[in-house]
This record gives sequence, structure tokens and C-alpha cells, in this order.
Amino acid sequence: MTGLSLLLFWVGESVKLKMIGQEIDFEVVILAICFPAGAVYVYASYLAKRLEKLHLATQRIARGNFERIDFADSTDEIGEFTAELNSLSRHVEMIVQNGTQEAHKMEAILAGMQEGVVSVDHVGRVVLVNAAANRIFERQDTERKLKYLLELTYDSELEHLIHNVLSGEPSATRETRFGQKTIQSQVNPILNEHGQPRGAVIVMHDVTELRRLEQMRTEFVANVSHELRTPLTSIKGFVETLLDGAADVPSLRERFLKIIQAETLRLQRLIEDLLTLAHFEGRENRGGLAPGKISYLQQAYKKIQPVILSFAQVKNIEVEVNLPDDLPPLSIGEDLLSQLLLNLLENAVKYTTEGRVWLNAQVFPEYLRLEFGDTGCGIPEEMLPRIFERFYRVDKARSREQGGTGLGLSIVKHMVEGVGGTIDVTSQLGVGTVFTCDLPRAK
Repeated sequence: MTGLSLLLFWVGESVKLKMIGQEIDFEVVILAICFPAGAVYVYASYLAKRLEKLHLATQRIARGNFERIDFADSTDEIGEFTAELNSLSRHVEMIVQNGTQEAHKMEAILAGMQEGVVSVDHVGRVVLVNAAANRIFERQDTERKLKYLLELTYDSELEHLIHNVLSGEPSATRETRFGQKTIQSQVNPILNEHGQPRGAVIVMHDVTELRRLEQMRTEFVANVSHELRTPLTSIKGFVETLLDGAADVPSLRERFLKIIQAETLRLQRLIEDLLTLAHFEGRENRGGLAPGKISYLQQAYKKIQPVILSFAQVKNIEVEVNLPDDLPPLSIGEDLLSQLLLNLLENAVKYTTEGRVWLNAQVFPEYLRLEFGDTGCGIPEEMLPRIFERFYRVDKARSREQGGTGLGLSIVKHMVEGVGGTIDVTSQLGVGTVFTCDLPRAK
């Protein structure tokens, strides 16, 4: 720039000389004009390249590319602007990274939740649905975005409840049926800085199992009360009759005392079965029944063989037991296995009036399959799903006549499942019933 100033000064002096009659050197004039123009062009080109580089850098930042802009050799205003832009780029990059991390964290939390979570905006449009909500409502087409919650729940009352919350009402809870499921939904508003609803979050709990257990508990208490009341009422009535003078008549006294004895034994069996059931359930909750114990099917059957054969002989029922000598050991205690065999075989004999009862064993690589069959009256198909419930009886009157408590099959199911096995039943009215029990082999 100093040389350019000297050149322009010289041109000015040349003009003065011309005015006083001296000749002007035109080459010098042309040089004086072209040199500044060339210098300006070179500087403008250099400046344009730098500005183009800044423009491309800002475009990269807008697309999420936060690569540093390098103008290390520049100390002018553009260099200072570049340094500030680099600082801003790093700051934005940190904000984006933190936001991404928080989003991933939120996605992981929502994906790991057992509760279904649905978020809607201020007009009720669906913004977010986690995987648990899709599972609860058995939604398969997760790629298709939902517009409104009604497309997911098909519950217009819940939709109305959400609109009420978005209108300013407080949080609300609703329980609804979806197919075979019972879903509890809690709606909470999302408030802005002014306290106005700008959306809502619906948290959904599948309480089907909880409601089923509550129903079972209610039925259990009612059944126990009924089972205890019946024999106690009978005992109380006969004791009062004896006290009123029937004890003086030998025939009545003996008859009433036998009835009292039978009802007392019935109460004893009921209490013992309840204690046994509670014992098994408690051991299941602590991690299994008798872990590490093994037993052999033949030895367990020998313990209960006299009881079963004598019981069957009274009813003139044939008992067929097919247990090969080379059966592998089972992963269950011997006393527990004997009780399982006794319950199922005694049950088969009890409800068979004529014909036969059998026990077969079949070996598989991981388990031993036991088949308990009879030619009894059979069980109606609609009653089979409830056959292992506590106090459930197919024929209540006949079961009480036989001395049953209604807990035997429930105890058996807890025994089998407590050692990692499975039990199933098939039946046909007038033909018979077959219980299939798979018990794990000892390792």
C-alpha cells in the first residue's frame, strides 16, 4: 500500500509538470492506473475466497458438521470473526451432543419400562409411544405412526379423559378392559412456564394378573370359610343334640359320635392340605423345592403302593403300573415324589367306579414323562382350565362324599412346577381322564 501511494504521488507530480509545459510519460500513467486495479483485484479475490470458506463452514455447521474452520494466519476482522464462529461451533456441538445423549438415555429408559407410556401434544395428537404400550395393546404395525390415541386403545372414554386434562383438569386415572386384559391408565398434564397444559403423558399398567390374584384371594377366603363352616356347623349341631339328651340313647350316641369324628377328620385333612399348600408356595418363592435332591420313581412308588392297592381293592378297580427298572433318577425329593404319586393315583381311583387305573413312564433326554390315567366319569371340557384351582370341584357333592378338600390337584401343580416340571390334563366325559406330568431328570 505504501508503494501504491508513492506511485500515485508521482503521477500527481507528473500532471503538475505537464501543466508547466513538461512532457508526460504515458507509460507511467498506464502503470499508475493498472497497478492499483490489479492490487485491488488480487485482494478482492483473496477476500472472496475467505468469505466463501466461511459460507461453506456455516453450511456445514447447519448440517451438523462441527469441523473447525482454520484461518490461523489471519489476524484481521475476518480472523476474529472466524475464531468466534469456531467457539460458537464448539458450543453448539456440545449442546447437540448433550441433547443426543439425553435422548438416547430417555429412549433406553422408555424401552426398559414395563409400563406403557404415551405422550400427546396440546390437541391430543400422539407424539411418543414406547415399546411396552405397543405390547400391551398388541400393536404389530409399529412403523406406522399413530395420529390419535384412539387408534391405539380404541377407548373413547380415555380419549375424553385426556381432553379434560388438556383443558385444565387435574390428573386422572381410569381402568379399562382391552380384550382379556385389564389396563389402568393414569393421565398427567405437561405444563408450560405459565402453568398451562401443553400436552399430556399417559402411563399404562397391565393389572390383569393383579386383579386375577385379588379375585383368587377373595374366592379363597370365601371357600375356606365355607369349607370350615360346614363341618363346624355339623359338629356343633350334633354336640348340642347329645347334650340335650341324645347321649342317653346308645344307638343315637354312637351314630352322632361317628358323624362328629368324620367331620373332625375332614377338618383335619383340610387344615393339613392348607398348610401343605402354603408350605410349597413359600418354598417356591424362596427359589424352588428341595434343590439338589434326587429320587427314583420305583422306590417312591413302593412307599405308597400298599395304600393305593388297598383303596383300589375295596372298589374292585384294577391298577396297572408300568415302571421299567432302568428309569433315570429325577430331580425331586423322594418324599415329595411319593406324595405326588399318591395324590394323583388316589384321585384316579377315587373318581373311577369301575375299570382300571394306570401309571406309565416314558424317558426323554431332559425329563421323565408320567402318565396317570383312569376310566372314570371324565371332566367336562369347559372345566379343564380351572381343574388346578384351589377348592375347584367338578362335582362338589360327590367330592365331599369322597372326603376331598378340593386342594389336592392345586398341591400337585405346585409340587411339579416347584421342581421345574409341567403338568397337563386331558379328559372325555364317560371315557376317562389322563394327567401328563413331565419331571426333570437329575443331572
